[in-house]
Parts: sequence; C-alpha cells; structure tokens
Amino acid sequence: MQAALASTACYHQLMARTRTITLRLSDAAYEAVKRHAEADQQSMNSWIEGLLDIEDLRRRCAAHDQWMLANPDAATFSEVWADRNLDELAGR
Repeated sequence: MQAALASTACYHQLMARTRTITLRLSDAAYEAVKRHAEADQQSMNSWIEGLLDIEDLRRRCAAHDQWMLANPDAATFSEVWADRNLDELAGR
C-alpha cells in the first residue's frame, strides 16, 4: 500500500512539471505541419501536442492489451464486470 501511494505521488509530481520538447523539422515537414495545423485551425504546437497525445494513447492501449493477454483471469473478470454494469444500465 505504501509503495502504491509513493508511486501515485511520483506520477502527480511528474505530470505537474511543464514538458518541453524541441523538434527539428526539415523545411518540407515544417510546411506540412503548418498546413495541417492551419487546416484544423490550431497552432502548430497544439496540433503536434494532439499527435503526441494520440501516439501516447496508442502505446498505452497496446501495453494494456499485452497485459490483458498475459493475465486472462483479469480479462475475464473485467468482461463479467462490464457485462453486469451494462445489464444494470439497461434496467434503468
């Protein structure tokens, strides 16, 4: 329990810090990012952050999938739990 609390505290400290990433793009890549950002009516920084968020989510989902495959009992429990929740919602 103590380790879980320490881990959670570390996570919140890391997430509270400002993240700065510097990208060096070729002229062609810069123009492509600029064009896509303008088409989406976003700043280039916001557009790139969106891409990074999508990539982060993709990697987290892939890792979760691998974990669920390695832990079939947990996957079965999750499916039963989800089905029960859906049944309860349908009854409302």
